[in-house]
Amino acid sequence: MPVINAPHNLLDKSADAAIRDEPVSGRSKYFYLFESLADKESAGLFPGTTEEETGFKLMDFEIAHGVTGGSAETKLLQLPAAYTYFGQFLNHDISAPVGGLLVNLRKTDPEGIIGTVDPAGLGKNARATTAKILDHFENEHDQPMTLASLYGDGPKSRDAEIASLYAPDGMRFVLGATHRLSDLDLKPFEILPANLKHRTGAKDIPRQRDFQSGKAIPLIADRRNDGNLILSQLHLAFLMIHNRAVTLLADQYPGDANACFAAARALVTRHYHWLILNDFLPSLLSRKVLGRPLAEWVIKTTPHRTKAPKGLVPLEFTTAAFRFGHSMVSGRYDFNENFGIESGNSASLQQLFDFTSRNNMGDQGGEKGQLPDHWVIDWDRMTAPPRKGADGAEQIDLTLTQVMLTAVGEDRVLAHSSIMFRNLLRGFHRRIPFGQVLAREYGIDQLSPGQVEAAIPDQSAFHPDGYRMVPADIPMNLRAVSKALGIHVDTPAWLYMLVEAQLDGGQRLGPTASHIILDTIIGLMRQNPASVLKYKDGNWHPRDSVLKGKNDKPLDSLRSFLLFATEDVN
Repeated sequence: MPVINAPHNLLDKSADAAIRDEPVSGRSKYFYLFESLADKESAGLFPGTTEEETGFKLMDFEIAHGVTGGSAETKLLQLPAAYTYFGQFLNHDISAPVGGLLVNLRKTDPEGIIGTVDPAGLGKNARATTAKILDHFENEHDQPMTLASLYGDGPKSRDAEIASLYAPDGMRFVLGATHRLSDLDLKPFEILPANLKHRTGAKDIPRQRDFQSGKAIPLIADRRNDGNLILSQLHLAFLMIHNRAVTLLADQYPGDANACFAAARALVTRHYHWLILNDFLPSLLSRKVLGRPLAEWVIKTTPHRTKAPKGLVPLEFTTAAFRFGHSMVSGRYDFNENFGIESGNSASLQQLFDFTSRNNMGDQGGEKGQLPDHWVIDWDRMTAPPRKGADGAEQIDLTLTQVMLTAVGEDRVLAHSSIMFRNLLRGFHRRIPFGQVLAREYGIDQLSPGQVEAAIPDQSAFHPDGYRMVPADIPMNLRAVSKALGIHVDTPAWLYMLVEAQLDGGQRLGPTASHIILDTIIGLMRQNPASVLKYKDGNWHPRDSVLKGKNDKPLDSLRSFLLFATEDVN
């Protein structure tokens, strides 16, 4: 398989147009959990409106929300910040969409805080049928959740870029190293260069300069994973853990590099799957849905996933249920000793965006574009519950940090291009039914109009010129605007799932999103021959692994797993 790049479209990178109206083929497709619902003309269409008018309503809501979304009050999850980006890593390992039905002739660039522009389906033309939508999308991951974002198809890949990710021994990843800037080279910081703590020579993902463009290029299988610095360092942690697994397993496979690599990959994948099932999902999904042991979900025949061909991912998952991470992104992080609570200068979201290959490490990446050594992540901080004075993961609700609503979006994509608008319009164009419809299909009590209305922030909204669907006598209040638009009755699926979570305190997802996520992830695991569910009859535990933390403790949490990655390693 080739390296995964962003943005995902099938066009030559030099093309000025971004339009694709031909079927794609050759890789896995997507599917609908509820295709009969998506096929209905009314799917995602506000009653009594044309498709254009529905688009205007979504635009009206996004404009009003954009003013109120960046609340000064930060409401935190009880979970560490690392869970936000582990979710992004998992999402990239499940879905790498390519293709689409875009009618916008301007080029689009990736946006890398928690995803990409992913323009597929965001055109202003009339919506396509489900058959045409499915015919124009494919997933670069033939087998999702096999850590293809990390491994590609291994050191024996026919793709030269993938093969070059591996060391000559055919077992380990090539790693890069941070570099130290001279005080004269440092751009002005809020802290004095003399006070910086350096990690010179610490591991980094390998990079190289493209001398034609001057851009740094991350040498990893899924370049989306260098979209923000936390995600980049998380990808690096997996690379380092694989290399340590090879070292610990090498004696069992003398002279057989292929077998040793395969054993190390299988072991890391088991750890990864175990953490998803036993830490990540139980920490974020609805307690009502997880009222019985997760093991019962594993053996339960899920009513919708069993209908799906092997390896297919539902659009309800990628377009709505698993996009909650946008709400969890914080504006600042207790990142390391240089950019943390003690320094009084915690890392801003914009800085974590800047210190990536795409942004040339803030123009401080040196000859190869490697990470400056004062920006190495401290997983002890990032996997600990947030301390006073620092943000962790934010609550799952309708309040997105302001940077997510401004810096992420770029005007050249569409008339409006914030994360909020792209998520709403993406669901509409992909014919995702309203949240109330999906809840009813799962036999879940639907939220009442009053509940949805109460969850929408009761804050003043700016009244810009050009409101198209809100009557002039409606007060400029986000809640009132939403009610006038009918969003409290017919709620776009992504928005509905945030409302469900907010009404449950914002600490966990609601039942509708939780059902879709479990149906998808466990369904994919059950079909995956490398899954932890297939090993030792699903009874494997990290205590059975050669990968152990200090004092021989099992790596049975995301915290212990990530701390192990850098434990006693320069």
